[in-house]
Amino acid sequence: MTRPRRILRISFNPLVLTLSVALGVWLGFLAISLTSYLGYRLYMADAEAPVAQVAVPPPAPAQPAPAPAPVPPNPGAGLDEQRLQQYEERYNATQRADNERLERLEEQRRLNDAKCQFWTEQYRNAPTDKSRRNMGEACG
Repeated sequence: MTRPRRILRISFNPLVLTLSVALGVWLGFLAISLTSYLGYRLYMADAEAPVAQVAVPPPAPAQPAPAPAPVPPNPGAGLDEQRLQQYEERYNATQRADNERLERLEEQRRLNDAKCQFWTEQYRNAPTDKSRRNMGEACG
């Protein structure tokens, strides 16, 4: 005995479909809003905590601090000038090293140029004035 097949009939009601989509959009908006609000509150709670700690005045010290020792007038003037000179020397040495490195890179780039390599080989194979001039122009 076979069972009779059921036929499933689905009818689309435009009003129900529209209301379902509107409800989904509204619930999505509420979820995003709630998440943003809670995230903002958590972020601001972390950001305001250090401010609240700073706003509380520290307790008064129990004993007064000892008076600082008198400082001789202008003790580090020579030291500051010495430090400035050391800084300038290091800075200039670094600049010279950078310039030399850039010059080596530029020279290497010129020597690796196809034109320069061609005229260098021409000069090696047949050292004439013309090939030397062309090599000088291409590599110089």
